[in-house]
Amino acid sequence: MTDIVKAITGAKLIDGSGGKPVDDAVIVIKGDRFEKVGRGLDVPKGAEVVDAAGRTVLPGLIDSHLHLCSNGDPNIFSMLQYPMGMLQLFGYRNALNELEAGFTTVRDMGAPHGFALSLRQAVEAGVVRGPRIVAAGKVISMTGGHADFHLASGVSYTGMSRIADGVADCRKAAREQLRDGSDFVKICSSGGVMSPTDPVDTPQFTPEEIEAMVYEAACVGKTVASHSHGATGIKNAVLAGVKTIEHGSLIDDEAVKLMAQRGCFHVPTLVAGWNIVQHGKEAGIPAYAVDKAEEIAHEVRKNVMRSHRGGVKVAMGTDAGTPFNRHGGNAQEIIHLVDAGFTPMEAIVAATRTGSECIGLEKQVGTVEPGKLADLIVVEGDPLRDIKVLGDKANILLVLKGGVVEVNRGI
Repeated sequence: MTDIVKAITGAKLIDGSGGKPVDDAVIVIKGDRFEKVGRGLDVPKGAEVVDAAGRTVLPGLIDSHLHLCSNGDPNIFSMLQYPMGMLQLFGYRNALNELEAGFTTVRDMGAPHGFALSLRQAVEAGVVRGPRIVAAGKVISMTGGHADFHLASGVSYTGMSRIADGVADCRKAAREQLRDGSDFVKICSSGGVMSPTDPVDTPQFTPEEIEAMVYEAACVGKTVASHSHGATGIKNAVLAGVKTIEHGSLIDDEAVKLMAQRGCFHVPTLVAGWNIVQHGKEAGIPAYAVDKAEEIAHEVRKNVMRSHRGGVKVAMGTDAGTPFNRHGGNAQEIIHLVDAGFTPMEAIVAATRTGSECIGLEKQVGTVEPGKLADLIVVEGDPLRDIKVLGDKANILLVLKGGVVEVNRGI
């Protein structure tokens, strides 16, 4: 069967590389790949043509940090009231919301019972529609760490995390996640906002424990992502060989230098803490989470710019699924990056090329160039003039994933 040929014509192309936009671009797609990209190209005879004149074309957007099976409820422990099957269905609905908003690739950072791994497989098999998914299994936490969901009642929720202590147990925990099909290993090397008992900046796991988990991932060609707000936890993780630092709210100059030297990525998730502070305790968010989010709120934007100016690669991630951080509203993080000091182009690159590098798919997605998977969006308006156009789903007129039209709002 001959591959179907499509051509997008007339648009302003922001190709994700950070280079100068191309006006009146022609993008030729054959099958699931970009074949030709540029200005003044001939449209192949018989191609399906989309006239995008006056619009902007970007690569499919990438969210490098979210939780598909969490809905953005005020209290994350509300998931305990649902049957397990409902959590899986929430994940499917939330994945669709991502796709509808122009996010064609996402990285899930932890879901109950391996559901994100199942959803990844279902999307790949064509059982359900959704973005391309890169997923961790259970989050690995030390006892009393960020993902140790041990309630004051004595009940522990273990569906989303694996508690490990000591080098041998950490090694086994990493091996278990890799055995179960995780694309990478997710650990916690500092405290967090949504965990009830640990200060945000406290370091978690010893360097030797982290090194053991990094080693096991590397043995099978995979990497480790570390939840870490505090500077000591960041540095422990970076020196142990992790690839990505998630949040990094309290990063210092020494940590920035280490990350830049070692090629580590920073995924800041600005919108997550902002939502917690904006909605507050009166909205039903636990008091401890609001207090901790407020404690670091004055640091997060300053510190993402510290990373950015220090040469660290910053990838866009939302932590969607945290309180009031709804799936489908992911582009708000791009807007927050601009508010923090990124140029619109820099923020777009964080959500495209750098995102693809961060999650290990840079050879497949992230830029509009020949040979890569044909993921793109056609946008009403120009996000370089007004980045907020990306935050309104109605402006995402067309979404292609692997050359397939997933969303068409009348273009």
